[in-house]
Amino acid sequence: MKRRAISLARDVLDLLPIQANYMLYTKQFLAVLAFVPFALLAQKNVVSAYNANSDGDYLKAAEFIDLAIENPKANIKEKTWRYRGNIYTNLASDSALYAQVPDALEKAAMSLAKADELDVKQRYATERLADVARGATVAGNAGISYFNNGIYDRAGELFVTAAEMTQMLGAVDTMAVFNSALCFEKAGQNDRAIEQYMMCGAYGYQVPEVFLFVANIHKMEGDTAKALTALQNARKDFPREQALIIEELNIYLIAGQFERAKENLMLAAEQDPTNEILWFSLGSVYDNLDMQDEAVDAYLKSLAIRGDYFDANYNLGALYFNEAVQMVNEANDMWSPKLSKAEAAKQKELEEGGKAMFSTALPYLESALDVDPNDKETLRSLRDIYARVGMDDKMLEVSAKLKSMD
Repeated sequence: MKRRAISLARDVLDLLPIQANYMLYTKQFLAVLAFVPFALLAQKNVVSAYNANSDGDYLKAAEFIDLAIENPKANIKEKTWRYRGNIYTNLASDSALYAQVPDALEKAAMSLAKADELDVKQRYATERLADVARGATVAGNAGISYFNNGIYDRAGELFVTAAEMTQMLGAVDTMAVFNSALCFEKAGQNDRAIEQYMMCGAYGYQVPEVFLFVANIHKMEGDTAKALTALQNARKDFPREQALIIEELNIYLIAGQFERAKENLMLAAEQDPTNEILWFSLGSVYDNLDMQDEAVDAYLKSLAIRGDYFDANYNLGALYFNEAVQMVNEANDMWSPKLSKAEAAKQKELEEGGKAMFSTALPYLESALDVDPNDKETLRSLRDIYARVGMDDKMLEVSAKLKSMD
């Protein structure tokens, strides 16, 4: 009896490990069974999305694919994100559906970028890039539509998306970047506008105008210090760009800082003495300071460098013209039936001096007209000079041209 009891105990002890192992294997099997439906569900959502997309039911396809990407197994697969990019690109291409899902293009761009990241060997690059190209076009066209409807903030976002999708193609859509900056500026999103304008500058697109736009935004915000910094930085790359120099000059002039403007330009002219724009700008400052002799000298230095410089010719001609008018007006103000001999002599001197000054202005204004034959201000000034110096044929010729331009 004892032996049997001992044998039975041994049998029981031998069975316990076996039973424990069976239970362990059972748990593992149950875990697998619990996981399989989860993975199958993700795959089912991907397949359902694919089928709905093929049937043209893009909204249903988007619903399925969005469920799929929530699954940790599905959202690490390139195919899931590629399908999602294609679905949302299709959806955005349908204007009625796009109105229901206004962020479709952003979702498409993000999904295609994620698919590209996961496709290490770039096996499906061709399929993705076709959707990227299509999405970029749709985004650009949608941006134009929103812009035309005055919805500038949304238009800006769409142009950004267009630029980002084009970049995925290995290209740069500088126009989309510029358009986004313009939209953000109109929407009052100045920081984003400046960011996009500066990106244009980095690409060399619409330069140096974009730097003027940046300076203007700072100026409109009342931050002239930042405006000046933007202009001065731009002038490092475009030292001879008249628009930049003039805008910097205008900031000083608006602030009434004529001396500062003069000092700035004198220093710049000394560093770059063959820059006709700097001498012209300095002449303009002297003009504003009523330093006529210095202004004439600066304008002449500008013209010595470049004789066909319209602005320098026009300003110098205008300076002499205004002096002539002043002398004639002063002579007219002296008129009286009872002038003394001294007064009559002075009046005659002023009249003759004015006529001589008109003659001095004449060649500079004619040179300006040679550069821009249709500038009305130049034509009007020349008409007056021709009349005053007795060049009637020329006066009639210019008068006829002005009349034809009205």
